[in-house]
Amino acid sequence: MKEMTETLKEFCEKEELLRLAFIDSSGYPRVVPVWFVLLDGECFLGTNSPSAKLKAIKRDSRVGWVIDGGPMSAYKGASFRGRAEEVTDSALRANIYNALGNKYFGSPDHPKYVELYGEVDNPEVVYLRLRVENSLTWEY
Repeated sequence: MKEMTETLKEFCEKEELLRLAFIDSSGYPRVVPVWFVLLDGECFLGTNSPSAKLKAIKRDSRVGWVIDGGPMSAYKGASFRGRAEEVTDSALRANIYNALGNKYFGSPDHPKYVELYGEVDNPEVVYLRLRVENSLTWEY
């Protein structure tokens, strides 16, 4: 994997959306925007257990994802491919839950966040770790 510069790491941590690609039930690539957090250099996201993306990832864990953006003539980004795996460790699940709540709502106790994700140990929410196998980055 190509090492990211510090400015690109900071950029990726602050971006709001990650675009996640997977193979849908018809065998076609599908790309969806998702909320995400970076913890200790790894990428995590949460989804509801009946979601189409989770069903697809359970069939085939190979995924791709991109974090990119910036103003014209100052584009930055990182594109990855690898595998998604479910996070089952309760301490790590709690860390992801708290990090997502802080990033997107300022607190994991925010009523709208709790409405979307439930309580920290909600069994209906699945957290995924995106394991990098290959990447490329750019900064223009």
